[in-house]
Amino acid sequence: MKVKYKYCLTALLMSACSLTASGQHQFDNCFKSPPRITYGMFDTYESDGNMYWAIPDSLLDREYSITTTILQAPESPNRKSETKYGYAGDLIGPMYMALHKRDGKLIIADPQHSLIITDRAGDIGRIAKLTPTERTYRSLPVVAESNGMTLVEIGTTLKNFTLFALEPAYYDMKISARDAKRDTIEDVKGCNDCILLLISRTYRNMTALRPTPGKTIPSYEGIWKTGVCISLMPKTPIPMKRGDGKTYFEISKRIMADSGRVTRMPIIKRWRLDIRPEDRERYFKGELVEPVNPIVFYVDRNFPKLYQKSIIEAVREWRQAFEQAGFKNAIDARLAPTPKEDPDFCMYDSRYPYISWKTSGMANAYGPSPCEGRSGEITACHVGVFSSVLQVVQNWYFVQCGAVDPVARKPILPEWLQCELLKLVITHEIGHSLGLEHNHSGSSHASIDNLRDNEYLSRHGIGSSIMDYVRFNYALRPGDKVKLANRRIQIGAYDRWAIEWGYRMFPGDTPEEQEQNRRRWYEQQKKDNPELAFYDLRDVRSQQEDLGNDHVAVNTQGIENLKYLCSLKDIWKTKSVVEEQIMRERYKAMIEHYGHWVGHVTAHLGGCRYVDGKQQLESAEYCRKAVHFLQDYVFTPPTWLFDRQIIDAVHADRQESIDKLYKSCMDSMRYALELMAKQPADAKDVMTKDELVESIESTLSALGTTGDDAELNKYVQDKWNKLIGNGTKDKTKE
Repeated sequence: MKVKYKYCLTALLMSACSLTASGQHQFDNCFKSPPRITYGMFDTYESDGNMYWAIPDSLLDREYSITTTILQAPESPNRKSETKYGYAGDLIGPMYMALHKRDGKLIIADPQHSLIITDRAGDIGRIAKLTPTERTYRSLPVVAESNGMTLVEIGTTLKNFTLFALEPAYYDMKISARDAKRDTIEDVKGCNDCILLLISRTYRNMTALRPTPGKTIPSYEGIWKTGVCISLMPKTPIPMKRGDGKTYFEISKRIMADSGRVTRMPIIKRWRLDIRPEDRERYFKGELVEPVNPIVFYVDRNFPKLYQKSIIEAVREWRQAFEQAGFKNAIDARLAPTPKEDPDFCMYDSRYPYISWKTSGMANAYGPSPCEGRSGEITACHVGVFSSVLQVVQNWYFVQCGAVDPVARKPILPEWLQCELLKLVITHEIGHSLGLEHNHSGSSHASIDNLRDNEYLSRHGIGSSIMDYVRFNYALRPGDKVKLANRRIQIGAYDRWAIEWGYRMFPGDTPEEQEQNRRRWYEQQKKDNPELAFYDLRDVRSQQEDLGNDHVAVNTQGIENLKYLCSLKDIWKTKSVVEEQIMRERYKAMIEHYGHWVGHVTAHLGGCRYVDGKQQLESAEYCRKAVHFLQDYVFTPPTWLFDRQIIDAVHADRQESIDKLYKSCMDSMRYALELMAKQPADAKDVMTKDELVESIESTLSALGTTGDDAELNKYVQDKWNKLIGNGTKDKTKE
């Protein structure tokens, strides 16, 4: 297997360079006992229980990245399933340090890069140079100097200083006091531009020191195996690219002009993609060229073999976006090599992006984009995937596509479908690790007719962005012929554009000219393509878990699909305890989706759109459509959803299900009433709060009070009457 870094040759070269003319190592006389030496970026000497670094002067006044990766976590007796961090594969950092030598001491400093001075030679620049921009972490006495090398004792700092431990993430890890006496550095590896340390640490659990009144939580001490990577940062950072405050995750820079005025500049997070000088002309002619170092994610072999190929395919789906930016084979994934395939591969070498598998009850995944402070370059990345995310994504597919796909109704989905569903999750998280933010406007473009048209979907997909929280095509009706690829969200026009905007090299003789050309391209692209819209988060078109440009029409179909699933009595007849549990979770997912879909529609009552930066209240006509939806599906209770046969078959709690649904619906309505109460008195073409209350009252008065549904009808009447106060109370408070 071809890998990025090799240690063996480097070690031999460094060994040769650290010998004196007499054949002795240059610092041999500094130790009582012959030292064990590990050659690398800094030669590491171990002698008499101490550890030393021999630092070349050429590596002083440089900056270094520090990451800590959990290799083995203790079994906590009180770990909760919702705990997100503290698993093997989790990466802490990167954090950064700079090394300087002053007055016979090695200074470990915290580099600062938030302030950029446009003219360092001017008066403002000269004054700024006199102002310290770094704070000192540690000051270590120099033990010896020889032939351009500086020797310092480092073992105490590596073991005791929080920069190299888990303390920066103590809250996320739920740990507290560390028993430093039991910490041990178990192994050291060296490379020409990094040092890798295997360190064992012992921590107590946080709650043992902060007990909850009336609750006994066992105290324990756990041993954490960690891998620390200290790597040399490139001397020249990548050029900074300005963000727009929404498309990418950003870091903030303060720009000090010649006048002394300071302004804020958002810088996007992105990976370094350089091309070879000989390829520049081809690149600017529009030919695809390969970057010098592509982005390669390594896949944890703890992933079940069933899913390993789909993880790799999910990462490679982003190739189409990088091709639009002019890069060929810019991103890839491969299984982490075994020790036999590559003995030099190391999971905690943070220069290897990694995708880790975590067995946990947490139904989630995450894709971080940690970057260095000079330019926003993403320098280390460990994506985390929790095993239980497979359960939730299968529930989503059942609820959203079960009406159109009979396979979705099987208690155990076939392996090929499980893999396809997991790809959706991974592709989204890799998007985050490339720097992309969520775009909850990506699902707002297609009409319900578009969403049922396989040809349209093959061109545009169900949404323009996989970075939206849209999952599957719930606008489809039973019998619609739409292929699987068009039933789930895919990388769309917005995603391809976003990668191009963030990663493409733009022409220009100076960075300023390149940025101007980039800005002009951005504005023209946004103007010409509505699929690139990114609406204000207060805009009713920018909602989570939604679909389509008409929430009433699409969510009506979604709920009708739920009604269809409830009518299929056979799918609720389970044959085992496992099947019963699966279908119970799917039933709960139906309740949750129902609440989401009602919320999407209710948001239009008193809601607004932002057009050219101006607020436009939702029209009275559309609000009346929304009210008809609520009359059909909320004020009139969905008795079919609480069918006792289904409830009994999956052993769900009927009253709990009713309470959960109506709490969600009423929370949405309460907020809508508050918004409508704040509408300007002279607002035109809007539905008023009184009109909404009257519609609720008229529907409630028509509900029956006898028969099989009498109990549920009475429950609904009481809930809504309490909310609107029957005209006698504050109608925005329950």
